[in-house]
Formats: sequence, structure tokens, C-alpha cells
Amino acid sequence: MEAATQGEALRQGKGHPARNHEDQRMKSTDVLPFAQWAEISRTERFISIETLSGYSMVQREDDGYVVNLAPGAADEELGRALLEALKWSRFIWPPDEWGFFEAERYEQCYQNWEKDIMQRYGYKSTRDLHKNMDWCRAKRSEGKILIRPHKRDKPGYWSDLPRERDVVIAETNNAAAVGAALRLALDRCE
Repeated sequence: MEAATQGEALRQGKGHPARNHEDQRMKSTDVLPFAQWAEISRTERFISIETLSGYSMVQREDDGYVVNLAPGAADEELGRALLEALKWSRFIWPPDEWGFFEAERYEQCYQNWEKDIMQRYGYKSTRDLHKNMDWCRAKRSEGKILIRPHKRDKPGYWSDLPRERDVVIAETNNAAAVGAALRLALDRCE
């Protein structure tokens, strides 16, 4: 009897008796602010800074900007490389370039990066490459540069650290300040 009563209420547009559906219209989604992205990897042998492009999901480019530095690079050199990588980051609207977001393309880019780094720095396996790697993602948007360190769960897999570990500075072209912020974020990786 209860089910028949609820069904009748729904047919009459009264909604479910236990829920209030009044004025629950679909709301438009917010447009994300323009952002530029880069990815930073560091081991005892190198620091690699690479441009990422996209919209809400960002990925490597097929022939994107990549710079490899010595692990002891000065803050100014680090900052210049990160600012250049952010400069080359592109906004890519998914409906216009759907192929850019295909998993196979991304996987191939990542494998090419791994192969190049392994050959360049003498790593014998991807496990060896990722074993002591620190990894950060940088984002320039809304007048700030945010650098987010990550925790290595196992070789090749990372998870987010709490937001208070992020390094955030005002947007600047001061390469030394950007490099110092990047070094701090890399040092916060686990």
C-alpha cells in the first residue's frame, strides 16, 4: 500500500516523500580559469621539467618542451626552465582535439620520455629510474604559481600530499624566486 501511495505522489509531481526535489534544477558548470602546467621529476642524476597541455586534464605533448638539468642546478636555472615550460603550455579544448586526450597517445609520450631518460642517464630499468624519484606538478593561474609535491607510493606511482605541503608564490618572472620555490616543493616530496 505504501509503494502505491509513493508512486501516485511521484506521478502527481509531488516528489519522493523523503526527499525535497523542489528547485533542484541542473546548474551550469563553472568554467575553469586559464592555467599553464608543467611536470617536474628529480632523481640523484637529473631534474626534468616538461610542459603539460590540455584543459581540466593535462598531458604531455608529443614533441613538447622538455629540459633536463643537473640535480645541483642553481635556483635561477631551475626557475628559468620552469617559466619556459609554463610558457609553452597550451589550452586544448577536448572537442576540438579529441585525439590529444587518447590514452594510447599519452602512454606513448610517457614511454618515450622514460626511454630517453633511461638512455641519457644510464638507468637499467624503469624500476631503477623511479626508485628514488621526486615528482611535482606546477600550475600558473590567477596570478599565482602553485607547485604541488607528491608522495611516491611505489616506483612509478604517486599520490597527493596534503594541500599544506603545496608551495604557492605570486606570479613572477624572477627566475631565482621561482627556482627556490621549485626546490622547496621537490624537497617536500616523500
